[in-house]
Formats: sequence, structure tokens, C-alpha cells
Amino acid sequence: MLQTLISPAIAFVITALFITLLKPVAEAIGLTDKPAERKLHAGEIPLIGGISIYLGASIAVIAGVYSGLIAAPIENFFPWFAAALLIVLIGVVDDKYDIAPFVRFGAQIGAALIMVYWGGTILTDLGWITPGGRLIELSWMAAPFTVFAVVGVINAINMSDGLDGLSGNLTLVTLLGFGVAESLSGNTGNLPMINIMSASIAGFLIFNQRMHWRSKATVFLGDAGSMMLGLFLAWGAVDISQGDIDRSLTPATTLWFLAIPVFDTIRVMVRRIRRGRSPFAADACHLHHLFVRSGWNVSETIAVICTMAVLSSAVGLIGHGFEVPDFDMAVAYVVVGTVYYFTIESAWRRKSFLGRKIPDTRAGD
Repeated sequence: MLQTLISPAIAFVITALFITLLKPVAEAIGLTDKPAERKLHAGEIPLIGGISIYLGASIAVIAGVYSGLIAAPIENFFPWFAAALLIVLIGVVDDKYDIAPFVRFGAQIGAALIMVYWGGTILTDLGWITPGGRLIELSWMAAPFTVFAVVGVINAINMSDGLDGLSGNLTLVTLLGFGVAESLSGNTGNLPMINIMSASIAGFLIFNQRMHWRSKATVFLGDAGSMMLGLFLAWGAVDISQGDIDRSLTPATTLWFLAIPVFDTIRVMVRRIRRGRSPFAADACHLHHLFVRSGWNVSETIAVICTMAVLSSAVGLIGHGFEVPDFDMAVAYVVVGTVYYFTIESAWRRKSFLGRKIPDTRAGD
């Protein structure tokens, strides 16, 4: 038991160490997030969370492999190192210079292609989601569908990164769910990486999470971090939901672990399109904005949203554990997502959410 904690402990410490060392560097070169109309923070905050998590997790993996704590050759991790590094580097450039969206998408697609063709992690089927329980195989569509799904999850996590601690905690909730699913299935090959990444995120959250003694985050993930976390969740979701005998979840149940960021991203993008805007245009109409603008503080908002994420992950685990047919799980997912869409959109229209008034500002139109 103690040995399994060593690599995560290394990841936690190294991540925290890099954050401490890189903060003055980021401030000196202007790698900071500056206040703006749609941003819910004051002051310039260093955007080094992503870099630090990547370095902390990578060093912990390398140390674990060469010390024998991780029973896998280092070559197995090369695809992840490369794909995540691509995302982090482009994210850092974007955090500093605000690059064009097509460059970000190019990097996301590139990382997904590394995952598919070098890492060998690919969606070969969608599970047994027909009414008759027939397996839907993707055949020649496997690679493009996987790339589409990975890019979608990356942007869902990226778009959820709007409050101190939100993306980090949402990712931790999902990773916890993945870890439970892996443990229950007996397919524990992904657990070392899940534990290491979770510990790195925890090392970041001690600087990013609001505490009783700290009123605001001292570092942010930046696009580098939120996109990397999205890549890791997408990679993990595909990996644990595929295979003839070693899948820990089915694709339909895996969707539930990502429900909250996916539901909100789809809702926001549809909202923008209906208003004649680009689906990728920034605004302040996400779920967390709705909570804060209706009077909830940041800590309350994160607690409620993460509770929603825990409940949706529990649905996935329970559905899988009780062998609920994939068709039923998929239909329920669509129904809940539809209810979510109309409930949140109705709140914006009525300028009222959970019994609290929403100030009538342009951001919520």
C-alpha cells in the first residue's frame, strides 16, 4: 500500500515546487491572467498551473518506472508525454499572446492523433447502444470519431475553467470515478497514472483553491492546464471504455462521468449559435457564471457543481454495476442533458435561478 503512494506523493511535491519556482518567472515575463469584464478575479494571476502539473506528473512517472514502482516500460508513456507537451506548449503561447482559435484546434487535433496512432488508444465501438443491444462498431470512422470526441472533451474542460478551483476539482471528481471503476473491474493498469495525475492536480489546487485563510487563487491553470486536463480525461475515458475483455466501463456509462462539463459546453455553444455568434466566442453564460451572478459565492458554486459531477459519476457507476442496458443509459443521458439545457436557459431568460434574482446585465442576454 505504501509503495503505491510514493509516485503520487512525488507528483504532488514536484508540482507544488514548480509552482513556487515558476511564479516569479511568470510575473516577470507577463505570463499572467489580467482582469477583464467576463473574468471573475482581480489582479494579475500567474498562468503556470498547466506547466507545473505536466512537469510534476511526468517526473513522477519517470521516477516510478525506473524505481520499479510502476510496472510498465517508459516507452508506454512516450505518447502521453508528447501529446500533453504539444498541448501545454501551444497553451502557454496562447496564454501569453492569445493565438488564433485554429492554431489551438490544430494542436488539439495533433494531440488526439498522437493518442490514436502512437498511443493506440482509439474508439473502436460505441458499445451496445441500439434498442436490440447490438454492438455499434465504428470501423473506418474510428479515428476521426475519436479525434472529434477528444477535441470536444478538451474544449469542455477548457470552457469550465472559470472559477478558482473549478476545473481542477471537476477533473479530480472524474478521475476518482475512473479509479473506482478500474478497481471494481480488476483492470488496474491505468490506476498508477490516474493516481499520479490526481496528486499533481491536488498539488496545484493548494495554490488555486480558495481557503479560509486565502480569499483568491494565487495561480491559474491557463489554457495550457485546462486543455491538458481535458486531454487526459478524454484519453482515460477512451482507454477504459474499449476492449473485448478489459474495458472497465462501456462508452454509454463513461459519458456520465463527463456529463456536467459536456452538458454545459453544448448548451453554451447552442446558445451562441442561436444568437448568431461563433460557438467558440467567449462570454459569461456558463453554469458557474449563473451561480455567481445569482448570489452564490465561489466556494458554494464549486461545491454544488462538483456535487452534481459526483452524482452523475455515481449514475455511471451504478448503471454499469447493475448492468443497465447501454441503450437505456444513453437515452437517459440525452434526456437529462435536454432537461439541463432548458432548465438553465429558462433561468437566464427569467433572470432568476434557484429562487434568486440575476442582475440584468448584457453578459446574461
